[in-house]
Formats: sequence, C-alpha cells, structure tokens
Amino acid sequence: MPKVSESYKEKKRQLIMENALILFGEKGYELTTIDDIGLKSGISKGMVYTYFKSKEDLYITSMQQRTNHTFSKLQERFKKFSSAEEKIVELLRVYREAVTTTEEWTNIIRVDLEFWINSSRYDHLRNIMKEHFKNQMLHFLIQIIQEGQKNGEFKREVETETFASLFWAMLDGICLHYAVIDKEYDYRGNFLLAEKMILQYLK
Repeated sequence: MPKVSESYKEKKRQLIMENALILFGEKGYELTTIDDIGLKSGISKGMVYTYFKSKEDLYITSMQQRTNHTFSKLQERFKKFSSAEEKIVELLRVYREAVTTTEEWTNIIRVDLEFWINSSRYDHLRNIMKEHFKNQMLHFLIQIIQEGQKNGEFKREVETETFASLFWAMLDGICLHYAVIDKEYDYRGNFLLAEKMILQYLK
C-alpha cells in the first residue's frame, strides 16, 4: 500500500470538517451521523474515525481551528491600529461583515449555538466549552480592554471579565436572531448600535 503523505491527510481532514459543518448546519448537530459525513466526503465511516475519534471531537476540533484562524487574522490586522478602540471597532466590523457569506455564516451560527446549548447537558462537554470560552473568547477581548485602560482610552472601573462576557453574549444574541429571522433581521444595523453602546460604556 502506497504511503499517504501528511499533506494528503491534512487536506482530507479539512475536507471532512468542511463537509461536517455543512451537514451540521443543514440537519443539525444531533441528527447528523458519521455515516452522513463520510458519504458527503466520499469516504467510509471507518475512514472518518481514522481522522477523528468521534463526532464531538470533529466539531470541537473545527470550532477551535475556526476560532484560532479568526483571532490570528484579527491580530494581524490589529498591527495597523494604534488604539484599543480601533481594535474593538475592527473586531465588531469583522463579525458584522461576515453576514455577506450568508448561508455559510448562518450555518456556522446555527451549529455553534446548538452545540453550545447541547454541551450544557454533559459535564465533559460543558467543561470543554467553558475552557474554550474562558481561555480563548474572554482572554482575547480582556487583553484589548486592559490595553485601553492602560492607555487611558477606557474607564479603569470597567470590570474586564464581566464586560467581556457581556460583549460575547450580545454578539451571540444578534447572531441567534439573524439565524432565526434571517434577512428580515437588521443584522448590520444591530451590530452598529451594539458598537455605539459598547464604546459609550467603555469610555
């Protein structure tokens, strides 16, 4: 049997994650099976398990990769900004403009929110999601807020962890409404209003 290159394995792994995300968005995380993912990816169920231990492992790997990719891109963009306020505005702009990808973005919203709720039923998943939220989502934003406080842009009395948690809750709420109400919901308008409220509070 010819040896499979690491490059081939990584491409196959990415293909499985991409197809799984599509199916999770279309059918729901709970209803999608490993058989479904294998069929859409053109491989057997057993081959899917060669790359991922379980459906949970597949989703969590995808979620962490997407978060790392988004935050890495943001960190690169942040290099051209000299203030924490500009970074907050850019962060909100990226999420606001993501809706231009429409169905893909809607699927991601559906999947992430479904898995977030689903994780509350199982201790091991709840712990994973809590760590993800604390060590990635909160940490990323807290650094920006603390930079703004140090530079004198933001009020010192702002409690960074509480504010960061509220920030992501607000964004999740906007995304949830968009996923359900769809084009009738003023996604961009709500993000612009959220930006105004956030900056007013911080300053």
